[in-house]
Amino acid sequence: MEIAKNIIETSLKMVQSGLVKGTWGNVSVRKENQLWITPSGVTYEDLTEDQIAVIDLESGVQIGGSRKASSEMPLHRMIYLHNEEINGIVHTHSIYASAFAAIEEEVPCYTEDQAQIIGGSIPVAQYAFPGTDELGKNVVKALEDGRYAVLMAKHGLVAVGRNLKEAWTSAEVAEKSAQLASIVKGMNKAPGGLCEKEIEDMRRIYLESYSKTSIK
Repeated sequence: MEIAKNIIETSLKMVQSGLVKGTWGNVSVRKENQLWITPSGVTYEDLTEDQIAVIDLESGVQIGGSRKASSEMPLHRMIYLHNEEINGIVHTHSIYASAFAAIEEEVPCYTEDQAQIIGGSIPVAQYAFPGTDELGKNVVKALEDGRYAVLMAKHGLVAVGRNLKEAWTSAEVAEKSAQLASIVKGMNKAPGGLCEKEIEDMRRIYLESYSKTSIK
């Protein structure tokens, strides 16, 4: 199945790019009324298509896949239920994004790629225990302004997109942005970042023009 294949390919890219270690993190796709997600406790290198868990989006019941869904399935499900535009999610524990999550500080928007792909600064969702509905609610609230990435306090990063390819790009840009911000903050300067008007204009151009070919 193409969906399972794409999830596995993206999961392997997460490991190869250093955005996760071990079996941490997870990847999902929404297909109509189903949620396809990586299973719990399986190393990404050993993943097979039949192991990808399939969840009925409305009930939250697993209806397919030979392995139990990731413990973070409720988080993914809640995001999909609250935003019909989102069809792909990538959850990482990347180093720089996790550092900002650890100190519960948003990542400022200093560059145009962050403005275009993420939609501005990367906000922090209030802390809640992993795998809980409360965590899902906190992340959904942080995503309400249309951002494509959010930090989870004391945890990691969630990146979303209109498809899995865009969600992956959001995760990459978010980590690059967090790394850049950590470097900038270490310099003896205090840049203000892009202004809200510049961010809005670049985000609009991305959504209305550039992204129509870049995420295919």
